[in-house]
Amino acid sequence: MKTLSLADFYRQIPKADLHYHLLGGVRLATMRDLAKKYAIELDEADAKAYYREYQLPGMKRKGGIEALTFLYQIMRECSDYQRVILEVAEDAKQSGLRYIETFWNPSDTELDYAELNSALVNAADLAQEKFGVTIRFIPSINREKSPEVALEMVETIVRHPHPYVLGIGIDYKEQNAPVEHFWKAYQLAKQNGLKLTAHCSEFGLHWRNVETGIELIGCERIDHGYTIIDNPALCRHYARQGIPFTVIPSNTYYLSQWPDANEWQSKHPIRAMAKAGLNIIPCTDDWHIHATNSANCYRVMVEELGFDLDSLRVMLINTIEACWVAPEQKNQWKDLWLTEFDQLRNALENEPSIAEPHRIRYQRAQS
Repeated sequence: MKTLSLADFYRQIPKADLHYHLLGGVRLATMRDLAKKYAIELDEADAKAYYREYQLPGMKRKGGIEALTFLYQIMRECSDYQRVILEVAEDAKQSGLRYIETFWNPSDTELDYAELNSALVNAADLAQEKFGVTIRFIPSINREKSPEVALEMVETIVRHPHPYVLGIGIDYKEQNAPVEHFWKAYQLAKQNGLKLTAHCSEFGLHWRNVETGIELIGCERIDHGYTIIDNPALCRHYARQGIPFTVIPSNTYYLSQWPDANEWQSKHPIRAMAKAGLNIIPCTDDWHIHATNSANCYRVMVEELGFDLDSLRVMLINTIEACWVAPEQKNQWKDLWLTEFDQLRNALENEPSIAEPHRIRYQRAQS
């Protein structure tokens, strides 16, 4: 007898998240505790203004970047980061998330990189032991700072290598800081065996930012990249190449464009990227800041963006293949996770009903 609800299916299917900002996973209660710990004035309205779940019409709201900036100011000891790692792992387990590659910004903290990275690694080991969640790290350039600061960050990472530090990324406001400004930092990272990814074309910015990230910088993955659909020829080219794009259904920019999710099925660029056959990977970005989680991310892909469950299975394969882990680990996850996915699907009471013409059966383009 089939007894599994869709909500349980979204929660239980095995998942990985390759676009997760560590401080975006800070709980509101943790923010309050840290402010109290360091005697930082933070009233309830100010605290809630950072979290989408509590942002009411008419209130002063703050965006994800503002939240991250504030949190780096109030996380002043390595133990603060270790607490967050363990809370992230605890939340991840509740949502069926098995593996996370998380961004954090070394240049935004005054803590010593080697000391803090050691603390993060120790916390990751404890998270694995307590919750069965694997966490790995992608130090990320704050592009609102200078290219020289970025280069210094990478030089520090290179001096203190660790197998849990997989590569580098770049984030924060892209408008006046395209990825090519930071080519020296990326070149040094690549020369030292680090993987490369970059936030490109996140805020409706030109598709050439994606092209630059791939062709000039040599990025192996692109985070966001939505406006690539504005260049159909280049979009087809990257679809055939299989370049992974980590896409965020809770992305703040597109929520502000179309706050009514009913419009997403005709307008959202994630749908257009899928129809073009791009290698898309659903991710969460900032769990608590965005009021989402991994299970909800997959729910939105189906119930608001119109993908069927066959499409989710393809996206799970995409995600595993794009992880920065050994091929043997990927093959093991494919065997185990896809078997679990199929078993859970077979136990569903009812599959989601998606009305035509909005239903998408997503397939990757062939190389």
